[in-house]
Amino acid sequence: MHNSRKVTDQICKIFENAPGSSEKPIIVNNNDWLGKISLRDFLRECKNMQVGKMLRMNTIKNRLEVGLSYTEFSYQTMQAFDWYTLSEKYGCRFQLGGYDQLGHLDFGAHYIKKMMNQAFAAGVCFPILTDSTGAKLGKSEGGGALWLDATKTSPFHFYQFFAQLHDDKAEELLLLFSLQDIEHIRDVLKNHRSNLGQWIAQRELAAEITRIVHGKEGLEVAMRCTKAMFGAKKADLSGLSRSEVLQLFRTTIDLKKENVATMGQLADASRLGSGKGHLLMQQGAFSVNGEKKRSPSESIADVFLENASDLTLVCWGKRGYQLVRWV
Repeated sequence: MHNSRKVTDQICKIFENAPGSSEKPIIVNNNDWLGKISLRDFLRECKNMQVGKMLRMNTIKNRLEVGLSYTEFSYQTMQAFDWYTLSEKYGCRFQLGGYDQLGHLDFGAHYIKKMMNQAFAAGVCFPILTDSTGAKLGKSEGGGALWLDATKTSPFHFYQFFAQLHDDKAEELLLLFSLQDIEHIRDVLKNHRSNLGQWIAQRELAAEITRIVHGKEGLEVAMRCTKAMFGAKKADLSGLSRSEVLQLFRTTIDLKKENVATMGQLADASRLGSGKGHLLMQQGAFSVNGEKKRSPSESIADVFLENASDLTLVCWGKRGYQLVRWV
């Protein structure tokens, strides 16, 4: 139930944020009907589903050789029955899905036609979202997942995913995702191609899709974090709240105040136990809150961020930022 509530909230938020969206979506839970039907009645309802057609699907055929559970095999019957139920109750004749759902959508459309006297039904497929290497982005792909949930992928990291795309990928996704009129998109792409290296398409795409998914406030947070990390004054966190700083870095190095009294000890501790941080520090490779530190004996009495008294930003070299949390 927790997952279904989260997904419902995300869908409603996207409808609220998307330009031109005026009607609220009707969101239902298939447990409302599947939870009330007996197995015997369900099998009776599915008597018009042909096993031969199910076996011819690539998603099924490719799995037969390596092993396919009955649960996975029968999933498509439930998906088809769900769509049929929505068609009866709400006149839902289109189902959207990724290209990998093509067989399931086709199966469901044929089931509706059989059950509803040749009524029209069709699936609409979208390209699978991939990274620059062509690898699928999804929750099953480990670290490559891009979540709509702000607690899993923050608005800043969501924005940065699109802001750092390769030029070709940015153009492709801008055409795919943007809700702006086509003339505006063409103008953006023309400007982008005339000024390569200025990331025009990336910024347009990142701003629009972040606003749709996370709203105006989420986009503002993402832009403040972006300015803090990549603006004229690098790693200037003064304009960020404590929660935004934590969102920006995602992970922290937790240190006890009583164990660290000097810059040298801080350098050693934040170097993840190598014990050589103070040596690199003396070579000018260590900064604290944007200020170079060279003296290992200097006190750490005043190293806390002004907007977060339990946090300190350290940096190794030019870009090796780490957030220290004092516990």
